[in-house]
Amino acid sequence: MREGDFFTRHSMRPKEGDQEVPDFEGVSEKGVELAKQRAREILESLEQSENGTIMFMGGTSEIPRTKSTALIYGNEMRDVISEQKRDDILVFMPEDLEDIEGYSNKVDYLVKQITAHPEKKIVIDFPLFIKEFSFVGDFTTEEGKWTQYAREMLNRSGGDSEKFLRDWLDNQGVIGDLKGPNPKEIAEKQLAGLNRLREFVEKYISGRPLIIGSVGHSWSLDALAVYLANKGEVTAEAFDKMKAKMIGETGMIKLMQKAGKQVLQYGELLIPLKEELKL
Repeated sequence: MREGDFFTRHSMRPKEGDQEVPDFEGVSEKGVELAKQRAREILESLEQSENGTIMFMGGTSEIPRTKSTALIYGNEMRDVISEQKRDDILVFMPEDLEDIEGYSNKVDYLVKQITAHPEKKIVIDFPLFIKEFSFVGDFTTEEGKWTQYAREMLNRSGGDSEKFLRDWLDNQGVIGDLKGPNPKEIAEKQLAGLNRLREFVEKYISGRPLIIGSVGHSWSLDALAVYLANKGEVTAEAFDKMKAKMIGETGMIKLMQKAGKQVLQYGELLIPLKEELKL
């Protein structure tokens, strides 16, 4: 994970009184508006990057709301750029390549666009399923149902996700004979997935500053934030020391520099890191 790379949690799911938006499976009307706000923050961050920067918005889980959230980000950034009549940032979305047949031809097209615009900042918004971001096998079964461990945790927490998180960090994925995911291993999987995505992109793009953006889930991203802020320690004590709350919808985890020091953004928190991370 490099400075500038980021994760966000997916946006709000549909519920009674806040229906799903047809174009964005798994995301509610309020969720679309929330994701648009986050997209503007992402765009502001890109504006502060050096000329020629490529932002690849790519990593998601298998759950549709993560892909939809990533696509809302790209659509909103494109709309803002169009409204401002700017030509210094280009945005490419899946629909831009619909008429190009074959995976290799699509890649070639994007590479040619990047090469043809060496000074422009470019957003490539193509959500890809990254297996390390999956809930399957950790919190859910392949059929999409909660694992036995997760069901027990939900019972213990009364369905409160924040209590679930705190309990998970405390029991480290083990309740008696029930074994669930280990928080540190989940954090390391998030990093492995992000780094694998970076390696994939770097095969086609070289010599340009690169930012990797991904959309994932609470619990997994919370474990990652605790890991980054506490030198690999992912425990309830470390979480409490941060005075943190579970990451909210579209909440961001990002490494950045502020006043010459490395800072971790974790939702609404900005946490100065005592030692610079080299991941």
